[in-house]
Amino acid sequence: MVRKQDYFKLGAFIILGTAMLMAVIVILGAGRFFSTSFTIETYFNESVNGLEVGSPVKLRGVNIGRVADIDFVLNTYPGARQDERRYVYVICDIDDDVFGDLDKQQFAETIKQEVAHGLRVRPTSLGLTGQLFLNLTYDSDAEPPLAVDWIPTTNYVPAVQSTMSRIEAAVTTISKTLSGLSQEDIGAIIKDIKSIVSTINTFIQTEDGKEAGKKILSILAETRDILARANRLLADPAAERIIPATARAVEGMDRLIAASEQDAVAAVHDARAAMASFRQASDALARTLADPRLDQAMAQLAPSLENIGNASRDMAAAVAKVHALTNRLNSLTASEEASIHAIIEDTREVMENIRDITRDAKRYPSGVIFGSPPTQARPETD
Repeated sequence: MVRKQDYFKLGAFIILGTAMLMAVIVILGAGRFFSTSFTIETYFNESVNGLEVGSPVKLRGVNIGRVADIDFVLNTYPGARQDERRYVYVICDIDDDVFGDLDKQQFAETIKQEVAHGLRVRPTSLGLTGQLFLNLTYDSDAEPPLAVDWIPTTNYVPAVQSTMSRIEAAVTTISKTLSGLSQEDIGAIIKDIKSIVSTINTFIQTEDGKEAGKKILSILAETRDILARANRLLADPAAERIIPATARAVEGMDRLIAASEQDAVAAVHDARAAMASFRQASDALARTLADPRLDQAMAQLAPSLENIGNASRDMAAAVAKVHALTNRLNSLTASEEASIHAIIEDTREVMENIRDITRDAKRYPSGVIFGSPPTQARPETD
């Protein structure tokens, strides 16, 4: 017979078990329903067999989100072209705590910048199980994005082919190449290879072949010595200082080049302008030299130069005559220097007399004509 205490214990056990189950569900996965996330989308023009909703999304191997939805492009973008409707449409939820305090607008701008720097989505196989996950990676030789005729509703990250797709494409190409070879072509290739090997073997057995072998061995020995010397140089402690110093010098040169970039551009622009001016001047000089009037002027220049030469000779003769006349005048002046001084003194006295006469004429005009001036009247004294 079951007692009431047993019903109580059974009910308490059921309630406690249910509470523990709910706690486990919340801890293991339900907590993500209460968190926010960013959304990205991508399209694949290949099979995504092994990719499922909930598959991880990683950035260079670090888990940053999960696949939220997998569908075809035609179900989301009905206006797509016929060849675009077969694309596989994948939506991914990215955890917001991976990118710090970015909001949705900043996240969208960041995704655009990273896509411009080569960010791509690559389906990657997880071990040997065949399960796929999406790996966000930077491809230096990034393939061009798929051509689309619609505007993505969320943040778009282009996709590239998976490694398995590339291997399959390479194997298919090799298979097609091998299938194009006939049995006769393979036999001919093998025959040619045997002929080449036989020729090389015959050459090695000759004296020239042995000499060539010795030279090859000598070259290998010299190469071994060079590598040994290089190893000794690299093992020197000074090399450890030289390499960082060289790296710093190269870094300094890079900074110098970056700082003088504008000056270099301006110098190139000025040089280009100078070359253009020089070209114009050269064209003008060429046109001038090709002008027929220049030939006529050159033909008239010779008689002019001859006349100038004759005039120069006549000028030299005239200068010589003037020089001789000057010498004669100097000689005459030196011989008559005393007479010239006497004439100059007499002339000075005459000028002084004339100055006195002029002064008297101004004072007593009548006295110059009629004689000495009258005596001055004196007043009578009482």
